[in-house]
Amino acid sequence: MQKVLRRTALAKRQAARRANIRSSKIESDRRKLRNNEQAAINRTIRDDIFAARRARREDWLLGPLAPKRDVGDAKDTYGTVSPRRLRGVEKAKGEYKDWCIEAGDRVVVVEAGHRDRGKIGKVREVKVKAEECTVGGLNQVDLAVPGYMLVGEQDKRPVRSFEAPIPLSFLRLVHPLPHPDTGALRDVVIKELQRTGRGRYIAGLEPPTEIPFPEKEPEVHEDYDIDTLRIEVEERTWVPTLLRPPMPLGVIDELRNKYSKFRDRHDAAFVARKMKEDEAAEEKKKSSKGMMTPLKELHRKERAERKARGKPVLSEDKLERIGEVMARNRAPGLIEQAVST
Repeated sequence: MQKVLRRTALAKRQAARRANIRSSKIESDRRKLRNNEQAAINRTIRDDIFAARRARREDWLLGPLAPKRDVGDAKDTYGTVSPRRLRGVEKAKGEYKDWCIEAGDRVVVVEAGHRDRGKIGKVREVKVKAEECTVGGLNQVDLAVPGYMLVGEQDKRPVRSFEAPIPLSFLRLVHPLPHPDTGALRDVVIKELQRTGRGRYIAGLEPPTEIPFPEKEPEVHEDYDIDTLRIEVEERTWVPTLLRPPMPLGVIDELRNKYSKFRDRHDAAFVARKMKEDEAAEEKKKSSKGMMTPLKELHRKERAERKARGKPVLSEDKLERIGEVMARNRAPGLIEQAVST
């Protein structure tokens, strides 16, 4: 039985080690994919900036002779933003920050240089892992809609305006708070929030001031004819008893592999059979020890004689002889040092 237990423990350790290696490889691949996506987005932004600078310089140098760029394929889509720039890259677990901003909050843009700095809007969608959100009416950009997406739609405009995501670090929460002197409510820009339990509070403010989360709209569930009625779901169609098991005993072998090497719970008959095998092996080992060969008998006899003689004792003559040899082999300097001491 011990052999079976050791095999199961070894199989579990090996499986855990393989799973750890597999998860590490998956995380490494995801990290590489995130880095590649971020590099592609940065490359697109850099190319757009270089193209705009080049066009601006050409327009300044050539003046009336500057080329007309909104022609050809770019006649209707010139000046639009690539959709790739609107797709944020999700960060790994532990790398993103909880900004305590949710859909429905009122926020203000505080980033210097942003075209919508100082404007207040309502958050529509928050991507926590990407640390960005879309705010209604802010950071709108023009996107070119591909032709295949216009098929079957009434709106045939090739260019449409969308709200581009804004990094959460560019935003601050705006919430009405009472004035400390007059008590009148006025909008306050909250610099930092911290989450405690299920609520959020203003960081560093004493006494703690809780900022409630925005109320979520109730979900509307629409019933269909194919839905199962609640009365049918709650109806008891089987009552368990102590006289019979809830399912056939053989079903457990269908749910799990009966001969799996990871199995650590065994039937009583299997355990008894393995215990008998262990006892038989132990009896066989003891019987093999009782079989004495001539060489084993000689070794046993020699051990008994050595034990009967006991430990050897050196006589006075032997001790003197050992002392003479040690004194003769010792260096002269050491002898003089020993005599002087």
